[in-house]
Amino acid sequence: MPPSRSAPAARRDRPPLLRVVQFYGLTAATAVAPLVALPAITSSAGAAGFAAVVLGQTLGAAAAVVVLMGWGLVGAHVVAVRQGSPEQLQEVYWTSLFTRLAVSAVVLPVVALVAFLVAPDEPAVVALMAVGSSLVGLTSSWYFVGLGRSGLVAVYETLPQVGVSVLGSIALWLGMPLVGFPLLTIAANLLAVLLAFLRLRGDRATRRVPGIRATITSLREQAPLIVSSLATYAWTGFAVTLVAAVAPASLPLFAALYRVQLLGRALLFPFKNALQSWVSGSRGAERAGRTRTAVLATGAAGLLAAVSMTILTPVLDGLIFSGTIEVGVGEAAAMASSLVVVSLSLGYSAYVLIPAGLTRVVVASTVTGAVVGAPLLLLGARAGGAVGASLAILVTETVVLATALGVRSVVGRRARRTAAPLPDRPSPVPAGDARD
Repeated sequence: MPPSRSAPAARRDRPPLLRVVQFYGLTAATAVAPLVALPAITSSAGAAGFAAVVLGQTLGAAAAVVVLMGWGLVGAHVVAVRQGSPEQLQEVYWTSLFTRLAVSAVVLPVVALVAFLVAPDEPAVVALMAVGSSLVGLTSSWYFVGLGRSGLVAVYETLPQVGVSVLGSIALWLGMPLVGFPLLTIAANLLAVLLAFLRLRGDRATRRVPGIRATITSLREQAPLIVSSLATYAWTGFAVTLVAAVAPASLPLFAALYRVQLLGRALLFPFKNALQSWVSGSRGAERAGRTRTAVLATGAAGLLAAVSMTILTPVLDGLIFSGTIEVGVGEAAAMASSLVVVSLSLGYSAYVLIPAGLTRVVVASTVTGAVVGAPLLLLGARAGGAVGASLAILVTETVVLATALGVRSVVGRRARRTAAPLPDRPSPVPAGDARD
């Protein structure tokens, strides 16, 4: 009788459709949850209050990128290839936790101050919302994704997001001041971090807590991934801030388009979450086949998200924004079209570059995007308002994808010419761990 597979191996070998369905509902609920509060926010605080919340979320999302330290990009792969060793898994978790706590101690006060100073209205709301959104960087969802445990994602990621949106909406309808909404966000995210810690801290036999030297080493090793993720937010995460600086009259419409586009982006991540560990758990020809399937599935999801946003946003704008912001089909299409390119970039990075250890290619493409994107966004917003800024995002995302494909091709040709292995390790490892 052949030996039975372990539970982690069985989860990694599930058919792609089943994995997508398992993660899709959870991620979709997490993505849709913030929209639940939009009618309450716009009806109680108007377009200015809505813009304040989105501005805080935008600044906080950029700070969360720094706090997350690239674990959201490579963490699922790192966990997936170490499931056979509880000691290595514990080292991954504790190293990520210590380094992210150290970074958050510096980043959170800075983003709160910046948010307070740049806010055109409701500075306290913007600052607190920025802090609450920054705490997302302490999430352990990438760890659960690497394990293939959709149920844990539900408990520690989905429920807090849904809870704060539902409770916040009810409280706003009942007369709660707008500042209460970011306070609820902060409480929910802190609770999620605490519950995940209680789940993942491990027992004394497998617990491997890094020291100060190991923490500093990990910070240095993760720096390129921080640069890569932060570079992405130079033209996406800071988009609302840049538009507010050069075209304040277009801010409410752009903020509305951007918020719906964030939903579309979020709906692409179920495919990444479901398929990244599935791809990483294979080798050779099997991995090549899984990679093609994963890239095509994620690209198709991007196309569907773009078409849906173009059609549904103008139809539902009165409901979503309480009649305060009107969105046309052309305006929706200008923003939605970038979702197709985003989905292809996401798939190429998650299923091709990261498993191959080509993090330098990811860094090169995103930094190029930041160099091109921020000026384009300023020019587009000044010349064409919300539509101009949306088209600037589309052009920049195309540059990012083209750069990744081009640099990967150059690296491959050089490796074949010198008969040398491709640069970078197969995956980042915790400080002090030299094992693959």
